[in-house]
Amino acid sequence: MKIQGREHLGAITESSIRVARPVLLYSSGCRFCRWAARVVATLDRGEQLALLPLTDQRAGRLLATVPENRRTEFWWIVRRDGMPVAGKSGAGIVLLTELPLTRRLGRVLGAIGLSALIDALDGFFARYRGRLSQFVPDGPAPQRYP
Repeated sequence: MKIQGREHLGAITESSIRVARPVLLYSSGCRFCRWAARVVATLDRGEQLALLPLTDQRAGRLLATVPENRRTEFWWIVRRDGMPVAGKSGAGIVLLTELPLTRRLGRVLGAIGLSALIDALDGFFARYRGRLSQFVPDGPAPQRYP
């Protein structure tokens, strides 16, 4: 499946699970990832997003169309229609457009074709998340689902 000309690991199938609100799936074993998920939860005052660690069984069901060995390589957004979008393949724009505080920014960045730039920034943070973890406060993995 392609979105904005980019191939995604997941797809929408008849068995895809539709969700009431988009779901952010992240690594709860990564200090930087937990911090980032907490930041998203704080920005999401109206709780427009659900949040789940990738290790949760429900995350596995949401990523059923993604090869099992690829599920934990990235953070994900599962859209309302059940389409999983990987962090490195457009999920940044999807996330920005789902949060009321960043919705306009996400739409503008998507409209002017800067999804690849957001993906590149995501790749940078993913590559250095171990080092970046020392600069962020540790804390629990946020969870709210459905």
